Formats: sequence, C-alpha cells, structure tokens
Amino acid sequence: MKQVARSQDNPNFIKMFHGRLEINVPRSMFRGGTAELVPDEVERFRRTLGSRYPWLSRYALDEIIKGAQDAMADHIERTKDPVQRAREHVAKGRTKVAMRLLEDHLVNEPDDADAWYLAAELLMKLGKGEDGFRAMARARELSRR
Repeated sequence: MKQVARSQDNPNFIKMFHGRLEINVPRSMFRGGTAELVPDEVERFRRTLGSRYPWLSRYALDEIIKGAQDAMADHIERTKDPVQRAREHVAKGRTKVAMRLLEDHLVNEPDDADAWYLAAELLMKLGKGEDGFRAMARARELSRR
C-alpha cells in the first residue's frame, strides 16, 4: 500500500498511518531532505516504536519503515515547485510533459521568469522557434523588474 504524506504541521516529523495507527516519523531518519534512510536513525525509530507498541511484529515494523520512506518520497514530490518538476521531466526526456506542466503553471503564475526561461528552451527544442523567442522575451522582461 502506497503511503501518502499527510498534512505536515511539524517540520521535524512526517505524519503517516499504519492501519489506524497514526505515526510521526522523525525527518532525522532521512538523509539531507531525501527519502534515503539513515540506518542508525532507523534502528532508533524501530526501538521507539517497539517500546510504545509492543504488539507490533518485526514484519509490521519493516512495513512501517517502508511506509515511512514512501511517505517521505511523497512529501518531497509534493513540495517541489512546478519548474523543478518540469526540469526533472526534461532530464528524463519527457519534454512534452514538462511543457504541459509549465503551461499549467504559467496560467496561474504568469510572472514566473524561471518558468518562462524554461518554456522558451523547451519551445525551441520542440521546433516552435517564434513561440520560444516570445517566451524568452517575456522571461527577460520579468527578470529586469
């Protein structure tokens, strides 16, 4: 079951659920803002869970750790801005997907110079030179403000 990060009120924890059990997972369990686990912190978290909830089996604890990692990955993805997500799509060769993300973003945020610069680059790659030049001009205009 894919874990989805819940509302994150505390900057030190990621909130997740295991069945009906709500669990606050310490962000210290993850390396530098990624979903990569820190083994010592994982063990500390396991011991804490085991002492608070002695009925949890080893298998359940393994599932909670996997769920925590999924919840952190979900949280990271949700907190990325649209331009960052578009750049990741470009890096994976998904230029059209990136362009759709930028178009949607620019409808709501028409003064985002970074988005216009990236849109200009993608339009050029897609063979839409005139649109690319217009997007670049818009980006330059916004960056001078």
